[in-house]
Amino acid sequence: MPLPTEYQSFIHLSRYARWNYDLKRRESWEETVDRYLNFFKEHLGDKHNFNLDNGLEADLREAITNLDVMPSMRCLMTAGEALKKENIAGYNCSYVKVDSPRSFDEILYVLMNGTGVGFSVEEEYVNQLPELPEEFYETDTTIIVADSKLGWAKAYKELLSLLWQGQIPKWDLSNVRPAGSPLKTFGGRASGPEPLEDLFVFTISTFQNASGRKLKSVESHDIVCKIAEIVVVGGVRRSALISLSNLNDESMRHAKSGKWWETNPQRALANNSVNYKEKPDVGTFMREWLSLYDSKSGERGIYNSQAAKHQVERLNSEEKTRREPKEDFGTNPCSEIILRSREFCNLSEVVVRGGDDSKSLEEKVRTATILGTFQSTLTSFKYLSREWKKNCEEERLLGVSLTGIMDNSLTNGKKGKLEDLLETLKNVAIKTNKEFSEKLGIEQSAAITCVKPSGTVSQLVDSASGIHARHNPYYIRTVRADNKDPLCKFMKDAEFPNEPDVLRPKHTTVFSFPMKGPKNAICRTDITAIDQLKIWSTYQKHWCEHKPSITISVKEQEWPEMGNWVWNNFDDISGISFLPFSEHTYRQAPYQDCTEEEYTTALKAMPKNVDWSLLSSYEEKDFTVGSQELACAADEGCEVVDL
Repeated sequence: MPLPTEYQSFIHLSRYARWNYDLKRRESWEETVDRYLNFFKEHLGDKHNFNLDNGLEADLREAITNLDVMPSMRCLMTAGEALKKENIAGYNCSYVKVDSPRSFDEILYVLMNGTGVGFSVEEEYVNQLPELPEEFYETDTTIIVADSKLGWAKAYKELLSLLWQGQIPKWDLSNVRPAGSPLKTFGGRASGPEPLEDLFVFTISTFQNASGRKLKSVESHDIVCKIAEIVVVGGVRRSALISLSNLNDESMRHAKSGKWWETNPQRALANNSVNYKEKPDVGTFMREWLSLYDSKSGERGIYNSQAAKHQVERLNSEEKTRREPKEDFGTNPCSEIILRSREFCNLSEVVVRGGDDSKSLEEKVRTATILGTFQSTLTSFKYLSREWKKNCEEERLLGVSLTGIMDNSLTNGKKGKLEDLLETLKNVAIKTNKEFSEKLGIEQSAAITCVKPSGTVSQLVDSASGIHARHNPYYIRTVRADNKDPLCKFMKDAEFPNEPDVLRPKHTTVFSFPMKGPKNAICRTDITAIDQLKIWSTYQKHWCEHKPSITISVKEQEWPEMGNWVWNNFDDISGISFLPFSEHTYRQAPYQDCTEEEYTTALKAMPKNVDWSLLSSYEEKDFTVGSQELACAADEGCEVVDL
């Protein structure tokens, strides 16, 4: 069964389809779903003596194939040999305190497996790092780098160990395959040895500049950002990071001041947030709020570890304790998951459609929770310290999310009692997880429900992103493609509307797709910033055991009122990004408003009944790239759809 629109077919083929080496083509959507389910059928049978019976398997296949629910898209990408080889590859989220030398090489390994990382460079953690030697000297010790993720991580660990002893080693990268080589198991292409060389040189320079003392917070931050920067060019998705720092940390407050992109370009890889331990005084809050406003980029953002603790305590007061409250909970890059340090979370997703009623939503929540519970059994981690496995097996965190919230009058609050609906849906998730945890012989999940931003996933399923509003009732969605990419050549020959990119006309083509929102959808101009916060608060209190992640677009005149609301509700605030509302349009922008008439005209210009299977005649080898996600600072969320 083909996907409903040509745009959705493009998203699948460009972001989620794996290369079939036997058939020498990209897999179809049905084959992608089969690969995912076949993996879990074997995995659950082998590891948990669980039989995925034909009836349940058929129900899950139908729900995913029809885009009613989505599993972890990391699992969808890597299911098969890659996920069997390393379970980390199935996870979306993680969090690490930078409190030991191992934090750095573990972050490298986690990022190389495609998982986003939240990390903390708060003073109380980075002060636990060892002091650096007064002097560094070159040695004849040579680090031999093996051509694998493990090889890179072990080599970096060895470099760090030697540096803390004052030794600058040599290194041998001759075993690392050249840039552009296909990564058959994991998918994508090799980055070659140059990025690791850059990381080694950068790390040595940073350590030398800190001789005779401990690394400062911003130096630790920069090393993690550099790690992410070199992973970006490897065979995985764009690295996603969030960096947490102390309120009084001036170096982190000004990390993106001035022309930082020229002097410290690696800092672009992380969103920076303050980790508030308590409600600040009014003067301090106003200074931070003004700094956030002046940045025009939403930084430093607001993360509130006390709000995370209070969320857990509130849930524990409602039912038997399932989760131990912590003073030092952290979060993932999109800030919807409450995490221990050195812990993963997997995500799954309900796709809310305009025609859904309470019964269909309950069924979707049950299905998404089953998928999440299956995914929580992935706890075989190579290389990482034992604390990761211990945390994941104790808490078995799920992230059952809703996307398309603003597309449905029940879930967007236009009709019915939203609070009651959300409580009902949350209880379905809790009961379903308990049922299947018992069947699998694992701990019930300590926390289950959230709202994630749903960037690229929402593009695949054609829904509003997470809790965000649609762009417009009618709009044109543009995507960019490299002229050398076989998919670009195929789409040109199929006569998709296209034109040269105005900035890189010889290298890049811009394709245009007409888009239409559902009848009852709320669009971004239909809702005020305060109303966005109010619906966020409703989901925080009645659906989420974690948090709802949201990016609020704030109009110029709304900033004072927003600051007042945030101050008054500070004890609950977390997982919110604030960005200036933009009505600026430019030629070939990703989202372009259009009228119904213009939409109809654009729709007529689209090719009819495109046979995507013909793409195989344009490529004889693997040109696929892994799905990428950005940290949530982009105006249109964390989607990446360009080639």
